[in-house]
Amino acid sequence: MSNNATSNNAGQPLGGTAIKPVGWDRTGWEAFRYMLYDPDTGKVLTRTPLSWLKIFVFYCIYYSCLAAFWLACLQVFFLTVPTDHPKWTLEDSIIGVNPGVGMKPPMSDKRIDSSLYEFSLEDSSTTPTNKEGEGEKNIDLKTRMDLFMAKYNNNSGLNDCTDNNDSNKGKCIFDMSTLGECNSENNYGYLPVGADKTIEPCFFLKLNKIYGFNPEPITEADFADYPEMDEKFKGQIKNATEPAVFFNCFGRFPADMEAAKFNFFPEDQAVSLKYFPFKGGNYQSPMVAVKVSAAEGQLVHIECRAYYKGVVHDKKDKMGLIQFEVLIN
Repeated sequence: MSNNATSNNAGQPLGGTAIKPVGWDRTGWEAFRYMLYDPDTGKVLTRTPLSWLKIFVFYCIYYSCLAAFWLACLQVFFLTVPTDHPKWTLEDSIIGVNPGVGMKPPMSDKRIDSSLYEFSLEDSSTTPTNKEGEGEKNIDLKTRMDLFMAKYNNNSGLNDCTDNNDSNKGKCIFDMSTLGECNSENNYGYLPVGADKTIEPCFFLKLNKIYGFNPEPITEADFADYPEMDEKFKGQIKNATEPAVFFNCFGRFPADMEAAKFNFFPEDQAVSLKYFPFKGGNYQSPMVAVKVSAAEGQLVHIECRAYYKGVVHDKKDKMGLIQFEVLIN
C-alpha cells in the first residue's frame, strides 16, 4: 500500500492540491471593482465595516492621548516661563550686558546688509520712490527716518522725567529737542542745500535694547582702559552734569580722520541714565545725533563707540560700537 501511494504522489504536479481563494484570477476593472466593494464579503477597500470602525476608534484614542501628552508638556513649559519679562536676562542670558550700538537711518530692504550711506549732490528730488522710502534717492533716506521718528510720537505709559533719580526711571519720554538741527524740517541733512549744494547728513546713535540693562557712568578713573579717547571727549565726560552714556565718533584710518568732521547733538554727546533700564512695553530709545561733514568724492570710514562703565569694544562682534561708511559725490 505504501508503494502504491508513493507511485500516485510521484505522478502529481507539485502544488497541485493548493486551494486557490475565490476571485484569485480577477484582473483589470473587475479586480478594481471588487477592491472598492466586495459583495460576497461586504468588504470596502479590503476591510469590513466593523474592521474600519475598530481602526477608526483606535486612532482616535491614540491621537487624543498624543495631543493630551503634547499639551501637558507645553503647559509644564509655560509654567517655567515668566509672562512679564524674559526668563534669562543680563549675565545669565546669551546677549549679556554689553549691547551693540544701533544707528539710524535704516537701510533699504534691498541693501539691508550694507553699511555704506551714499549721497548724491545732484539729487534734490523731494519725491520718494514710494511711501516707505524703499529706494536709493536722498529723499528715501529722509522718508525712512521720518517713519522711524514717528514712533516717538507715542507717549503712552511714559512720563516726563526730571533726572536719574526720578521714580519713573526707564519709562521716560525722550526729549527730541536735544537732537538740535538734525530734524525732519532740515531733512536730516540728506538733501543738498545752498548754492554750493552741500550735504551734511545726520546719523542717530543709540544702544540696542537689553531687558534690565542699567549702565553706570564712566569716570575719569576708567580713561586708561580706552586709549582711543581724545582730550576733548575726556573733557565732555569730566564736565558732565548728570550720569550718562556717552557716544563718540572718529575716522577709522588716518585719511578718514582728515576727511571727516563731526558735530554732536546734544553737544555733550550723552544720553541721560534716566532712560534706563528698559523693562518692556512702550519705550523710546534715547539717541545722540552726529552730523558728518565729509570730503566730496571720498569714501569715509567711520566708527562710533558708546562709553559707560565696563563697556567692551569688540570690532569683530561689533560689541559697544558700530562701523559704517559715508560717500558724498
